[in-house]
Amino acid sequence: MVKLVRPVLGIELTSSATETQDVHQDASPLPPLGPRSRYRFAGPHAKDLSLPFIRRIAGRTYPHYWQPAEPKDEFEACALGRQYAAHLAQMLKLNRQHSGRGLLFRIASDMDFRDRSHRRSMCKSFFNYLEVLLNLGAQQVDLAQHVEAMQRFHLSLDELETLHRKPRRKKRS
Repeated sequence: MVKLVRPVLGIELTSSATETQDVHQDASPLPPLGPRSRYRFAGPHAKDLSLPFIRRIAGRTYPHYWQPAEPKDEFEACALGRQYAAHLAQMLKLNRQHSGRGLLFRIASDMDFRDRSHRRSMCKSFFNYLEVLLNLGAQQVDLAQHVEAMQRFHLSLDELETLHRKPRRKKRS
């Protein structure tokens, strides 16, 4: 069973806990979304399943990261793809500690890029919208400085791991 999520033109992803009503827009021919999620979690386990395109399926011990709603046409497929990307971005925006942990890789790994139906357009618009958001974020950062800082950070983590593995010498009394 696929989670029912329908695209809305002019999607409004809000972090307000009080806004749980559907957003109706007269200009949109598509049905509105259900209640909004704040995407705030105590641990890393529940976050994945709260996204509308991720669910558990029988025969798999871990979630399937790309189980989108079935679009009825090309337009709805593209709108859904952008909407799913916005949900992912909102979840990461509110949970910065979860970025850089392979969620996007797991999503892409579960996509079927051989599928020639409207789902292909959904995948394409999902990534296209993420590119737009990436461009917006990249304009705010000195990329050369940021990547150098990330390299130093990961080298420090490697050094810490090496120090923890070294056997300690016992002090003589």
